[in-house]
Amino acid sequence: MVSKYAMVNYIVRGKEYEVMIKRIIFDVDDTLIDWKDEYDKVINNVVENLNIQCSNETIEKIREGFNNYDFENYTFSKEKMSEYINKYVGMNLPKDLIYDVIEGWGKCAPSNLDKELGSLLDYLSNKYELVCLTDWFEKPQINRLKIGGIYKYFKNIYSAENTKRKPFKEAFERAIGEFLPEECVMVGDNLERDIKGAIENGLQAIWYNREGKITELNCKVIKNLNELKEIL
Repeated sequence: MVSKYAMVNYIVRGKEYEVMIKRIIFDVDDTLIDWKDEYDKVINNVVENLNIQCSNETIEKIREGFNNYDFENYTFSKEKMSEYINKYVGMNLPKDLIYDVIEGWGKCAPSNLDKELGSLLDYLSNKYELVCLTDWFEKPQINRLKIGGIYKYFKNIYSAENTKRKPFKEAFERAIGEFLPEECVMVGDNLERDIKGAIENGLQAIWYNREGKITELNCKVIKNLNELKEIL
């Protein structure tokens, strides 16, 4: 239950307004949970477990197929992903490969995320509603958040299975829930999808960029998530 809200300055078309923030929307991958090399290992393990005869080049093509599907498709479907990757690789791979990789990725998360992250989310959840907006499947992301011990802080997880992914309007419309766009803040690492997409759809945005890069977009930039305590 939200106990209090914070007033922040909000700029629309060059004019500054004071608005009350009520919901914070977090990206998952490379924002809350880092995407690491272990994800690549999952594909190799699944290929081996299913006894599929693949060269290293084919495995690399499978990996590329997953990545390219994300860029070329705006909603996520396991069946369509399987068809896409088969066409991309030029093989008739079993659907189990795709399903098992997705399930395997859902287990890729450190069991002990940074304690500072838990402290941050505990602080924020006492002031705002927290939700996640992910460009991936819902169940694997929920499982990863649970493994990391932070799922309890989020009221809802919005995936790209039933609507278009970020930066499309449909994704943000679901994520803001009953609130006004300007009452919501998107926090993410992807400048185009998370930040530009949020701003273009009327939300406020905070760009999580570890290098502290500068952007002309109307958003705040943080190098460490703990800086959110100073902003929110």
